[in-house]
Amino acid sequence: MIRLGYAGCQACHLSPQGRGLLTEYGKGIDDAQSSRHGAYDADEDRWRRLFHDVRLMTQLTSEAREQPERATSAAVRLWYRNTTRLSHTLRVSGTLSVDAPARAQEVTKLQPQPSQPQAFVRQALLEVTPHKNVYIGIGRDTLPSGVEIADQATYVRARNGQGLTDVPTQAKLFWSTERFQVAPYVYGPSGQEAPGFRSSGAGVLAEKYLVGDHLAAGIALRMARNTTFDERLAGVYARFGMGRWGVLTEHDVVRRAERSGEQRRFDQYTGFVQLFFYPTDWLVTSLSADRLQMDAPYSDARWYLRPEVSARLNPHITIAASLRDQYLLPSQRSTAFVLQLFLKSVN
Repeated sequence: MIRLGYAGCQACHLSPQGRGLLTEYGKGIDDAQSSRHGAYDADEDRWRRLFHDVRLMTQLTSEAREQPERATSAAVRLWYRNTTRLSHTLRVSGTLSVDAPARAQEVTKLQPQPSQPQAFVRQALLEVTPHKNVYIGIGRDTLPSGVEIADQATYVRARNGQGLTDVPTQAKLFWSTERFQVAPYVYGPSGQEAPGFRSSGAGVLAEKYLVGDHLAAGIALRMARNTTFDERLAGVYARFGMGRWGVLTEHDVVRRAERSGEQRRFDQYTGFVQLFFYPTDWLVTSLSADRLQMDAPYSDARWYLRPEVSARLNPHITIAASLRDQYLLPSQRSTAFVLQLFLKSVN
């Protein structure tokens, strides 16, 4: 919602990272952004103990590689999300997802886990808000990110850590004001990682709000260690929007050093940019580009383009269609057409 002048996520979401359950005010925005242009009758002064919803995604993918055969697959994912307030400053939250069939994950030498569990606890947090500008979360979750991209298959999500199951045990703090936000965190392994890749580390995000809250520009720093590598991440990101259009971008460099054997050092670059445009409040079109470049001895170079259109028919039904054109340098190419249907229950 950066395009409408919401620099941070907590205006509409219970979590400062967004991507979670909506507040009473956020549900009003959700209704207004659907094709029915509803008006949510919210009592913002009412204290609610329980927020929860169920989400269902059905996905049909048709993919063509260099060979003439085209592979078609279907998948279903179910989420249950819950936040329960224990007091005005304390709550617990969790997210459970179930995949049918189990979702495969690309295997790399840096990420040896072949797939994620079919049923997976994506979030389990104890959350404390001692002040309106301070949020503390302790438990399992994805690490704080400057650009909260929904597509977890982007290189900046799938390659900077352990991939789709990258939900380490952590403690994080968000200090937010009208002009900036700082989010330091420490973390350890979740138990989903392969032996030798169970990382512990610390990091920080820091961002400044500019141009009347239509621009959030920030930096990301992280240090981590497991028994295989020492890792250092440095990145920059920006969220910018004006009315009907905007840009999201994130660029990270990860430097890794082997802790045994030849103790080789190598760098990895990941870059993401998305240009989006809203012809109407309920219809969004976007074009995303993603780039991965990794040095020897784990040499890899690839990028993709992804045009997408998504329509929110009402607060409970969204349909989306996208085309992912991926190039594995120097000469391999694959194209996938993805059709998705999202169903959401009442929060």
